[in-house]
Amino acid sequence: MLVFLLPYSKKQRLIQYKDCGGELSFPPEFEPFFRLLERAFSKNNSLSPLYRRFASSFWESLEFWSMPKKVKDYLSEHSWVMSPLHGLVKPDACVPYTPISWKEKYEGKPLLDFWRVHLKNLSLKLFKDKVVLPLIPKAYLHLFNFSTAQKIVFFEYYRRDSKVRNPAKHYAYSLRYIAERELSLQELQKINFYDYRVEKLTDNHKSLILTLRSEGKYEL
Repeated sequence: MLVFLLPYSKKQRLIQYKDCGGELSFPPEFEPFFRLLERAFSKNNSLSPLYRRFASSFWESLEFWSMPKKVKDYLSEHSWVMSPLHGLVKPDACVPYTPISWKEKYEGKPLLDFWRVHLKNLSLKLFKDKVVLPLIPKAYLHLFNFSTAQKIVFFEYYRRDSKVRNPAKHYAYSLRYIAERELSLQELQKINFYDYRVEKLTDNHKSLILTLRSEGKYEL
């Protein structure tokens, strides 16, 4: 089973959905912690689905809202989104407007440090025997413990001979391709979008690196 780790977005839309349910999709172990943080940081009581709230280049490129229900359901089941407010949360969860950073402090401690031990402990259970695809900045990988995972899959993107330094959009297009086709670990070499294709697979026992290269026909 594939599990996707998706990035947080401090850039958020101030919108409200009247029909947005009040229940959050989150690890139940985290509820005592994020209830405290919500009271401390939430700007208002408006709720919106996370995929509509977040407005970074990753979430704009993923276009979760335009996906067929089957694809949305697949992503909701297989994904966890990082959040300095909730720790981890599902992409279709109803969340308040809270444009905070991981550097914000709660009781004198940055939220990055606040969540570190909880994320490490829970990830042992969440990732056990799973194939994990962390589509997040590498700076946040240390928050998780991948030791129980079956395999960790990383992506590298090249435009001609230059490595892509900010692959947020590329992550989104890769994820969408996987979700629409429900690819297995053995089928990830099929990924392609625009003129990016899988050029090489490097298997290092615990990790798998997919290298995708573009001829530079399109700007992302």
